Amino acid sequence: MSTGATVDTTAKQDRTIPEQRLWSSLNPVPEQRSAGLLYNSVAASYRAPVQLDGDVTFEHGFLPRRLHTAALTGPHAIWEDVAAGLPDIAFSPKAQAVLSDLPLLPAGPEDLPDHQVKWASTLLGMIAHSYWRFGLERLHLPRNSNIPADLPDAIKVPWTQVCQRMGRTGPCLTLEDWVFNNFTFIDEGHSGPGGEYRVEDAVIESIRPLVPAYGNETERVFTSSFVDIHAASTSAIEQVCRAQRAIEWGGPDGHADVAAALVRIAECARGATRAFRKISPRHNSKTFCDPVDWAKTLVTWTVPPPGYPAGPSGSASPLVHLMDAVIGRTEYESDQGRFSNMLRGSQLPRRLERFFDLIRTVDFRGYVLSLRGASDTRFDETQEAFNELVDAFAGPHGFLGVHKGKVVDYLGVGTVVGRNQSTAHDQTYIADCSWTAMADRLHISIGERDVRRI
Repeated sequence: MSTGATVDTTAKQDRTIPEQRLWSSLNPVPEQRSAGLLYNSVAASYRAPVQLDGDVTFEHGFLPRRLHTAALTGPHAIWEDVAAGLPDIAFSPKAQAVLSDLPLLPAGPEDLPDHQVKWASTLLGMIAHSYWRFGLERLHLPRNSNIPADLPDAIKVPWTQVCQRMGRTGPCLTLEDWVFNNFTFIDEGHSGPGGEYRVEDAVIESIRPLVPAYGNETERVFTSSFVDIHAASTSAIEQVCRAQRAIEWGGPDGHADVAAALVRIAECARGATRAFRKISPRHNSKTFCDPVDWAKTLVTWTVPPPGYPAGPSGSASPLVHLMDAVIGRTEYESDQGRFSNMLRGSQLPRRLERFFDLIRTVDFRGYVLSLRGASDTRFDETQEAFNELVDAFAGPHGFLGVHKGKVVDYLGVGTVVGRNQSTAHDQTYIADCSWTAMADRLHISIGERDVRRI
């Protein structure tokens, strides 16, 4: 899909200075008022020289500010060479022998510079999962829990080191590793020489994994959907900051700014839903994602052996945790709720985890309720906006409602053809109709959000 487009790296230069982004009529004298706790959290991300603990910006949201372009240097370059050949050995009986032949290389601060750590984490995580999952023998095991958990020191030792340098408790392939730090454009004209890109160009139709595991179209569409979803919801970062500042400094008419921000966040959820709907089981779709390929390769590959943290999952999507924080979700008693909470500790970068915690302290729902006795007009306007957001996220046609529908399409086919373990390590069985059971569990989890309506 070549358009001949080039990236103008100066057109939005002012947007790289967050101090110039949020000053508005709410705060006409910047030096006399604080920017707000959420804004300050985002601004801290800009000031960090290397974003080892995650990144959040107004221009790219939770996606990286620049695509990966710099190769690993010195002896560590062999990790790139091996990862580039993963699709060639995916079904080979020699896969484990090839991957275990790596030399043992240290990955401490004195061995691997900070700016190479995130890319090394992506490469080593993908090599590790490929070691566990590649080869026909492992592909057809009757139970995924039978996958041997052993990992050669040449993979495990440096992988553990880079993960610890990123603030993780141990080795784990995260959604950030697998997808966000590992995509590029099909048409190179969509990115600049230093990896600059426009987030609006990052859609399923235009991107691909930089280093794929299998290299098939199903992998491209599915992984790219996570990027498209988060690209479509980028402006939610700015809107939650605006809403928080309106609550703090907006005065008697601040409710209008809060309501406007909530409506815009709802539109972000709808944009993410439109991106999610592109994943299609129909052969004639331009974004066809084969449910059999999906089940037998990609989503089986993402599940590590028992004893390791859960691998990348849709429940770890930053957008989901952002929306939960904005609506003030408090119930996590469902199976999926407990799983989502567990993923906070293993899948979310620390910076994002702190950002979502700060959003919860704002208590947008509590602010709306506080207007109930003050003015019918003020309350009605903000209540309508808040409920619109809940519906766009957790309504039957909202983001989570569409996700539940996809489960029936994909998990149903996947279980029938032999996918026997979910990303949460749950066993799946045809006799138990696991796909409908999972849809029921998701429905309960959706209900834990829907009760936040006012």
